[in-house]
Amino acid sequence: MSEPIIASLGVSPTRRGLALIVMMLLGFLLLYLTVTTNATILQKAFLIIVAAAVLWVARTMQRGTGRKIQLRRSGLFFDDGQMLASLETMLRVERSAFAFKPSNGFVISLDKPCVRAWVPGLYWQFGKRIGIGGVTSPSEGKFVADALAVLIAEKSASERL
Repeated sequence: MSEPIIASLGVSPTRRGLALIVMMLLGFLLLYLTVTTNATILQKAFLIIVAAAVLWVARTMQRGTGRKIQLRRSGLFFDDGQMLASLETMLRVERSAFAFKPSNGFVISLDKPCVRAWVPGLYWQFGKRIGIGGVTSPSEGKFVADALAVLIAEKSASERL
């Protein structure tokens, strides 16, 4: 892509490592609990299913948080060029303390529903919202959200003319 990158949002290695350790530790503790407790077969099956789900989320987080999100004038993209959201579909950015948003992140409201997606620790898409954040760097997240808010304001102002 020849379009310049305005801002880039990466994952904090410390936060990523800590999150992965905690998730894997939880999964293995659930498996350990399954083996060491005197529980019924149904209870052990439940613990195994929950442990498998937790370990699957940890593996998904490990694979997904290796990517970066880039802000360009036409929208948000992953570092491999895949589009996350077009600027034309974005209505506003929410970063307030009471917004339903990921940790250290922000939420983008869209004008039409998007496909559901989730990469633990990086972003989620559901309905007309995209939440970006989690194990991302707080300072980069704030800068990307502010730059995106400026781009959306410029787009709104040019549409009114």
